[in-house]
Order: sequence, then structure tokens, then C-alpha cells
Amino acid sequence: MEGPSAQATGVHVDRVTQLQDSIDQQCQMLFSSLHYLHKKAGMVQVGADIPVTNQNTGADQADEFTARTREIANDICCQAKKIDTLIESLPGVSVSEAEQEREFAALNEENELASHELGEATREAQALLRDISATLRSIADNAGKK
Repeated sequence: MEGPSAQATGVHVDRVTQLQDSIDQQCQMLFSSLHYLHKKAGMVQVGADIPVTNQNTGADQADEFTARTREIANDICCQAKKIDTLIESLPGVSVSEAEQEREFAALNEENELASHELGEATREAQALLRDISATLRSIADNAGKK
């Protein structure tokens, strides 16, 4: 069953795995960026009636914080583009329903053929096992007669 359909199916599975890994990476990036923003942001007064009462001693300098947040945003956007590309490359996204049905029918036919071949191979193996067992019994019986 190493035809083109079997190879294509393996490629599709690989793309799904890549997509899962990319989504996991993006989740990790988002989590890490929220952690960074929480730990490294300086306290800024947002309103005249709300004073800043506590400073974040671990905060980055404003220009460093801005540069880092831009880098984080860029990384997240690049990862999102990678995910979009992987989604677009999945089968079925750009394939019509009729083409999907034809591919499914071809895979089903290939599966039926493989099942038939497996049944034949099983019957042959059982016949060989019977022959070998009979031969071994014969050898054992003849060995005891001498």
C-alpha cells in the first residue's frame, strides 16, 4: 500500500502535526508575552484621579520595554502567518467536495484491495503453518522409529 495516495495521506498527517505544533508554540508565545508584560511593565498613571502608589522594581526601561514588546508582537504575527500557511496547505481547504469524494473513493478502493491481499496472505500463512506442523510431526514420528 505504498501508492501515491498512501504517501499523500502521510504528508497530510505531517501537516496536521505541524499545525498542532505551531498552535502550541503560539500559545506558549502568548503566555510568555503576557508574563513578560506583567513582570516588566513600568507603572504608569492612567488618570489624574488614580495615582501610582507602587513601582515595579523589576520593570525594564521604557525604550527597552517598547522594543521588546514590538519584537514579541512581530514574533506572534509571524507565527500566525505560519499557521495560516499551514491551514491553507491542508487537503480540503482548496479542494472541491467532488475532488475530496473522489480521493476518498480511491482510498476506500485501495483499502479494500489491501484487505483482500491481507486475507490471501493470512490464508497462505495458515496453509504453510499446517504443512510445517505436519512435516515436523512426521520427522518426530520417524526419529522415534530408528
